[in-house]
Amino acid sequence: MPEETSINLPKSLSHFLVQSDLDYKNSLSSIPLFDVKRTIFWDDNLRKMFASIFYHLRGHFINFLWYVANFADNEASKQIIIQNIYEEIGIGNRFSHEKLYERFAKECGVDIHDEIVNETNYMPFAKEFNKAHLSWLAQHDPKDHLCAFAAYERLDNLDYPFLVELAKSMKISQHGMTFFNVHTHVDHFDTTLQLIVPIWEESPQRLIESFDFIQTHQLRMWEQFSNVLFH
Repeated sequence: MPEETSINLPKSLSHFLVQSDLDYKNSLSSIPLFDVKRTIFWDDNLRKMFASIFYHLRGHFINFLWYVANFADNEASKQIIIQNIYEEIGIGNRFSHEKLYERFAKECGVDIHDEIVNETNYMPFAKEFNKAHLSWLAQHDPKDHLCAFAAYERLDNLDYPFLVELAKSMKISQHGMTFFNVHTHVDHFDTTLQLIVPIWEESPQRLIESFDFIQTHQLRMWEQFSNVLFH
């Protein structure tokens, strides 16, 4: 469970986050995709399918970030998004997350450059997943955008421990595991607290509804992804 920062959270917000995390993790644990007793038996074809499809489920997040940043109504929100992008492309001598994913993908026989250019395995459910994010943003205001971004980043801390175990079951090397391990330590959600606490104090329903959309949408995606791989 993500740890809270030194920012003094309202008890009601802290309770909401704890319960929200618990509900989401319970739902996640029931999805076959995250049952390592099953994924340990994946053959090369299923490993390749997972790596190629998952690329599109995470690789198009830049469009979400671009939308939120461009329609933000304050400098602080823009800076949070810019910092997120900066970390994605690699700070200093660090590898970009794309290059880290490429390590993993290569072990699974996937060329991410083909996926970037030709979108060979960009499946309809994945396209709908990404499009629905943008559609939701188009129907909401900048405060809601920030709440949705915070919710999305919160899920990284919940999804990636499951994804680490999944990747381990696929017998990925430590070199290839770096992408997943890095994402278990990200703290992008914490950077949003200074902005979402005032939103919560003004209108808790904004955050609740944004989290509900992001979590429900994400769980549906994982279920669809699981169905594709275990059809």
